[in-house]
Amino acid sequence: MYLFYYDEVKYDPPAQEAFWMGGVAVRSEDLSSIEAKMNDLALKVFNRRLLEHGTEFHGRDIFHGKSSFKGMDSQLRLEIFKELLAICASKEIFRFYIKIIPANFVYPQEPDEVAFMYLVEQIDKFLVRSDSLGMLIGDMDEPKVGPTVASLSQYRDGGTYWAKGTKIDRLIDTVHFARSHHSRLIQLADVYLYARQFYRASYDAVWHQKYNEAIINSGVLSAAISKTWPSERRWYHR
Repeated sequence: MYLFYYDEVKYDPPAQEAFWMGGVAVRSEDLSSIEAKMNDLALKVFNRRLLEHGTEFHGRDIFHGKSSFKGMDSQLRLEIFKELLAICASKEIFRFYIKIIPANFVYPQEPDEVAFMYLVEQIDKFLVRSDSLGMLIGDMDEPKVGPTVASLSQYRDGGTYWAKGTKIDRLIDTVHFARSHHSRLIQLADVYLYARQFYRASYDAVWHQKYNEAIINSGVLSAAISKTWPSERRWYHR
Protein backbone atom coordinates (compact mmCIF):
# COMPACT_ATOMS: atom_id res chain seq x y z
CA MET A 1 0.00 0.00 0.00
CA TYR A 2 1.10 3.57 -0.73
CA LEU A 3 0.79 6.45 1.73
CA PHE A 4 0.38 9.86 0.08
CA TYR A 5 1.41 12.85 2.19
CA TYR A 6 0.34 16.19 0.75
CA ASP A 7 0.42 19.91 1.42
CA GLU A 8 -0.74 23.10 -0.31
CA VAL A 9 0.72 26.36 -1.57
CA LYS A 10 -2.00 28.99 -1.58
CA TYR A 11 -2.97 31.08 -4.60
CA ASP A 12 -1.81 34.61 -3.72
CA PRO A 13 -1.33 36.84 -6.77
CA PRO A 14 0.88 38.52 -7.77
CA ALA A 15 3.37 36.74 -5.46
CA GLN A 16 1.92 33.29 -6.22
CA GLU A 17 0.07 32.94 -9.53
CA ALA A 18 -1.01 29.32 -9.04
CA PHE A 19 -2.52 27.06 -6.43
CA TRP A 20 -0.37 23.97 -5.76
CA MET A 21 -1.27 20.70 -4.07
CA GLY A 22 1.16 17.84 -3.82
CA GLY A 23 3.81 16.05 -1.85
CA VAL A 24 5.47 12.68 -1.47
CA ALA A 25 4.29 9.09 -1.48
CA VAL A 26 5.96 6.06 0.02
CA ARG A 27 5.19 2.36 0.20
CA SER A 28 4.12 1.39 3.69
CA GLU A 29 7.10 -0.96 4.05
CA ASP A 30 9.54 1.90 3.28
CA LEU A 31 8.02 4.41 5.67
CA SER A 32 10.25 3.68 8.67
CA SER A 33 13.48 4.07 6.66
CA ILE A 34 12.42 7.50 5.37
CA GLU A 35 11.39 8.58 8.87
CA ALA A 36 14.78 7.44 10.13
CA LYS A 37 16.57 9.61 7.53
CA MET A 38 14.48 12.62 8.56
CA ASN A 39 15.07 11.99 12.26
CA ASP A 40 18.81 11.60 11.68
CA LEU A 41 18.81 15.00 9.95
CA ALA A 42 16.80 16.50 12.82
CA LEU A 43 19.41 15.20 15.28
CA LYS A 44 22.16 16.75 13.16
CA VAL A 45 20.40 20.13 12.84
CA PHE A 46 18.49 20.46 16.13
CA ASN A 47 20.41 18.02 18.38
CA ARG A 48 17.27 15.96 18.97
CA ARG A 49 15.01 13.60 17.03
CA LEU A 50 11.82 14.37 18.90
CA LEU A 51 8.81 15.46 16.84
CA GLU A 52 7.92 18.93 18.15
CA HIS A 53 7.60 22.54 17.00
CA GLY A 54 11.29 23.26 17.40
CA THR A 55 12.42 20.42 15.14
CA GLU A 56 10.22 21.04 12.08
CA PHE A 57 11.51 21.27 8.51
CA HIS A 58 9.67 23.74 6.28
CA GLY A 59 10.96 24.92 2.92
CA ARG A 60 9.87 28.53 3.38
CA ASP A 61 11.40 28.77 6.86
CA ILE A 62 14.69 27.37 5.60
CA PHE A 63 14.89 29.78 2.67
CA HIS A 64 13.90 32.89 4.65
CA GLY A 65 15.66 31.95 7.89
CA LYS A 66 12.46 31.96 9.93
CA SER A 67 11.15 29.98 12.93
CA SER A 68 13.60 27.21 13.93
CA PHE A 69 16.10 28.51 11.34
CA LYS A 70 16.11 32.10 12.55
CA GLY A 71 19.67 33.39 12.92
CA MET A 72 21.15 30.31 11.20
CA ASP A 73 23.93 30.88 8.67
CA SER A 74 22.53 31.13 5.12
CA GLN A 75 25.00 28.60 3.69
CA LEU A 76 24.11 26.09 6.41
CA ARG A 77 20.40 26.53 5.63
CA LEU A 78 21.14 25.84 1.97
CA GLU A 79 23.00 22.64 2.87
CA ILE A 80 20.05 21.49 5.01
CA PHE A 81 17.73 22.19 2.06
CA LYS A 82 19.99 20.09 -0.18
CA GLU A 83 19.92 17.19 2.28
CA LEU A 84 16.12 17.29 2.39
CA LEU A 85 15.98 17.35 -1.41
CA ALA A 86 18.26 14.30 -1.49
CA ILE A 87 15.74 12.44 0.69
CA CYS A 88 12.92 13.61 -1.62
CA ALA A 89 14.87 12.25 -4.58
CA SER A 90 15.54 8.84 -3.03
CA LYS A 91 14.23 5.78 -4.88
CA GLU A 92 11.72 4.99 -2.13
CA ILE A 93 9.93 8.32 -2.67
CA PHE A 94 7.27 9.02 -5.30
CA ARG A 95 6.67 12.74 -5.89
CA PHE A 96 3.41 14.26 -7.08
CA TYR A 97 1.83 17.66 -7.64
CA ILE A 98 -1.20 19.40 -9.11
CA LYS A 99 -0.81 23.00 -10.34
CA ILE A 100 -3.99 25.02 -10.83
CA ILE A 101 -3.90 28.37 -12.68
CA PRO A 102 -6.98 30.40 -11.66
CA ALA A 103 -6.21 33.18 -14.18
CA ASN A 104 -7.15 30.70 -16.92
CA PHE A 105 -10.57 29.89 -15.42
CA VAL A 106 -13.45 31.03 -17.61
CA TYR A 107 -16.00 30.82 -14.80
CA PRO A 108 -15.42 31.14 -11.02
CA GLN A 109 -14.16 28.02 -9.27
CA GLU A 110 -12.40 27.31 -6.00
CA PRO A 111 -8.83 26.35 -6.96
CA ASP A 112 -8.35 24.12 -3.90
CA GLU A 113 -11.47 22.10 -4.76
CA VAL A 114 -10.36 21.64 -8.37
CA ALA A 115 -6.85 20.70 -7.23
CA PHE A 116 -8.11 18.09 -4.79
CA MET A 117 -10.37 16.50 -7.39
CA TYR A 118 -7.51 16.20 -9.86
CA LEU A 119 -5.21 14.96 -7.12
CA VAL A 120 -7.62 12.15 -6.28
CA GLU A 121 -8.06 11.24 -9.95
CA GLN A 122 -4.35 11.18 -10.72
CA ILE A 123 -3.46 9.19 -7.59
CA ASP A 124 -6.17 6.64 -8.29
CA LYS A 125 -4.83 6.17 -11.84
CA PHE A 126 -1.33 5.70 -10.42
CA LEU A 127 -2.66 3.06 -8.01
CA VAL A 128 -4.41 1.23 -10.86
CA ARG A 129 -1.13 1.12 -12.79
CA SER A 130 0.68 -0.05 -9.65
CA ASP A 131 -2.04 -2.61 -8.82
CA SER A 132 -2.10 -1.29 -5.26
CA LEU A 133 -4.14 0.66 -2.73
CA GLY A 134 -3.43 4.01 -1.17
CA MET A 135 -4.29 6.36 1.66
CA LEU A 136 -4.18 10.18 1.79
CA ILE A 137 -2.59 12.05 4.71
CA GLY A 138 -2.82 15.85 4.63
CA ASP A 139 -1.35 18.72 6.59
CA MET A 140 -3.93 19.83 9.15
CA ASP A 141 -5.86 22.87 7.91
CA GLU A 142 -8.94 23.11 10.11
CA PRO A 143 -11.40 24.85 7.73
CA LYS A 144 -10.69 22.34 4.96
CA VAL A 145 -10.81 19.08 6.90
CA GLY A 146 -14.58 18.51 6.72
CA PRO A 147 -15.05 19.51 3.06
CA THR A 148 -12.04 17.45 1.98
CA VAL A 149 -13.27 14.32 3.75
CA ALA A 150 -16.73 14.84 2.25
CA SER A 151 -15.29 15.29 -1.24
CA LEU A 152 -13.32 12.03 -1.13
CA SER A 153 -16.38 10.21 0.20
CA GLN A 154 -18.41 11.58 -2.72
CA TYR A 155 -15.76 10.63 -5.28
CA ARG A 156 -15.54 7.09 -3.92
CA ASP A 157 -19.30 6.73 -4.00
CA GLY A 158 -20.14 8.27 -7.37
CA GLY A 159 -16.93 9.27 -9.14
CA THR A 160 -15.48 12.74 -9.66
CA TYR A 161 -17.91 15.41 -10.70
CA TRP A 162 -16.96 16.72 -14.15
CA ALA A 163 -18.37 15.54 -17.47
CA LYS A 164 -15.82 12.74 -17.79
CA GLY A 165 -15.76 11.82 -14.12
CA THR A 166 -13.40 9.13 -12.86
CA LYS A 167 -14.39 6.21 -10.67
CA ILE A 168 -12.30 6.23 -7.48
CA ASP A 169 -11.82 2.81 -5.90
CA ARG A 170 -8.11 2.49 -5.07
CA LEU A 171 -7.98 5.16 -2.34
CA ILE A 172 -9.23 3.58 0.86
CA ASP A 173 -10.78 4.85 4.10
CA THR A 174 -10.88 8.66 4.46
CA VAL A 175 -8.43 11.55 4.29
CA HIS A 176 -6.30 11.54 7.43
CA PHE A 177 -4.78 14.75 8.77
CA ALA A 178 -1.75 15.45 10.94
CA ARG A 179 -0.08 18.62 12.15
CA SER A 180 3.30 19.11 10.53
CA HIS A 181 5.23 18.91 13.80
CA HIS A 182 3.73 15.44 14.32
CA SER A 183 4.85 13.93 11.00
CA ARG A 184 8.24 13.89 9.27
CA LEU A 185 6.58 12.88 6.00
CA ILE A 186 4.23 15.87 6.10
CA GLN A 187 7.34 18.01 6.55
CA LEU A 188 9.00 16.30 3.59
CA ALA A 189 5.86 16.94 1.51
CA ASP A 190 6.12 20.62 2.49
CA VAL A 191 9.77 20.83 1.43
CA TYR A 192 9.12 19.09 -1.88
CA LEU A 193 6.13 21.25 -2.80
CA TYR A 194 7.99 24.41 -1.78
CA ALA A 195 10.87 23.38 -4.05
CA ARG A 196 8.55 22.54 -6.95
CA GLN A 197 6.75 25.90 -6.86
CA PHE A 198 10.01 27.77 -6.20
CA TYR A 199 11.69 26.52 -9.37
CA ARG A 200 12.04 28.94 -12.31
CA ALA A 201 14.07 28.75 -15.51
CA SER A 202 16.27 31.52 -14.14
CA TYR A 203 16.61 33.95 -11.25
CA ASP A 204 18.40 37.28 -10.90
CA ALA A 205 19.08 37.21 -7.16
CA VAL A 206 22.16 35.20 -6.16
CA TRP A 207 20.48 33.23 -3.34
CA HIS A 208 17.48 32.46 -5.51
CA GLN A 209 19.91 31.08 -8.08
CA LYS A 210 21.64 28.90 -5.47
CA TYR A 211 18.36 27.33 -4.34
CA ASN A 212 17.24 26.94 -7.93
CA GLU A 213 20.48 25.10 -8.77
CA ALA A 214 20.02 22.86 -5.73
CA ILE A 215 16.51 21.95 -6.90
CA ILE A 216 17.65 21.24 -10.46
CA ASN A 217 20.67 19.18 -9.39
CA SER A 218 18.66 17.11 -6.90
CA GLY A 219 16.43 15.56 -9.58
CA VAL A 220 13.17 16.29 -7.74
CA LEU A 221 11.63 18.17 -10.67
CA SER A 222 10.51 14.85 -12.18
CA ALA A 223 7.32 13.50 -10.66
CA ALA A 224 5.43 10.21 -10.76
CA ILE A 225 2.15 12.16 -10.82
CA SER A 226 1.68 15.69 -12.16
CA LYS A 227 -0.98 17.85 -13.77
CA THR A 228 -1.19 21.54 -14.67
CA TRP A 229 -4.68 22.94 -15.37
CA PRO A 230 -5.92 24.84 -17.24
CA SER A 231 -2.90 25.31 -19.48
CA GLU A 232 -4.79 27.96 -21.46
CA ARG A 233 -8.02 29.98 -21.14
CA ARG A 234 -10.87 27.92 -22.61
CA TRP A 235 -14.25 26.43 -21.70
CA TYR A 236 -14.45 23.27 -19.59
CA HIS A 237 -17.77 21.66 -18.73
CA ARG A 238 -18.59 20.14 -15.36
